[in-house]
Amino acid sequence: MKNSLFGFLLGVGLTTLVAYKAAKYEPNNSTAEVCKIEGFNIFTDSKPIMPYDSLGAVELGFVSNTQYESIRANLIKKARKKYPDADGLILELDKKGLDQCIVVKFK
Repeated sequence: MKNSLFGFLLGVGLTTLVAYKAAKYEPNNSTAEVCKIEGFNIFTDSKPIMPYDSLGAVELGFVSNTQYESIRANLIKKARKKYPDADGLILELDKKGLDQCIVVKFK
C-alpha cells in the first residue's frame, strides 16, 4: 500500500515538473513603460496589457489652451473628481476638440 501510494505521488510530482513551463516575458520594440502623473498611469496612443476594468469615460468640453499638457491636466482633474479610486487613464485626443479619456482600474 505504501509503495503504491509513494509511486503514485512520485509520478504526479514528476509529471507536474515536466509539464510546468514558466512563462518568460520578453520585451520587444513596442514595449514601454508609461508615465505616472498625479497617481494615474497615462496611456496616450497605447493601451494597457494588464487586465483592467473600465470605470467610465471623462469628456473634456471647450478649453482655451489646446496644448497637450493642459488637456491632460484637465482630464486628470475631472477623472480624479469623478473616479477617485482609478489607476489609469487611456487618453483619446482628437484634433476636432472632442478629447476624452477612458478611466481604468487594474484587476
